[in-house]
Amino acid sequence: MAREYARLRLDIWADEDFVALPSTSQWLYIRLLTHGKLSYCGVTDWRPGRLATSASDLTPTDLEMFALPLELGDFLVIDRATEECLVRSFVKHDGLMDKWNLAAAMAKAVAAVSSHPLRGVVVHELAKLHKAQPEYRGWDRPDVQKVLRRVAVAP
Repeated sequence: MAREYARLRLDIWADEDFVALPSTSQWLYIRLLTHGKLSYCGVTDWRPGRLATSASDLTPTDLEMFALPLELGDFLVIDRATEECLVRSFVKHDGLMDKWNLAAAMAKAVAAVSSHPLRGVVVHELAKLHKAQPEYRGWDRPDVQKVLRRVAVAP
């Protein structure tokens, strides 16, 4: 099932770390959140050349520069070897884990991630969310429990 919508929290503009970012990095973050290939675990392609076609005045070098503050602030984790990136807080903010079927989609998406480090960061973020929101229905799924047993990697 493909995503048709992107949830963007309105309180993002009250987040001191986010508003401290340059506008170009904020743009890139929102662009990645609305990327058509963003999976249910928050991973999408990291191909600056393709992303640069999002606006007429962008170059791949621009995208790399915009990404640096996002990486330093742990908003984004990029594995350039596998050409994948993770919007780190996607799973936390998208509300998937409280929905049985979306939790299944998330578990399936984790299995499709090529990058071992990114998979580990997703597991880390899921474990934090599980501790904070143990009442979510998705935690009872066997496929989600299998993901939680994977090795977690702090970003």
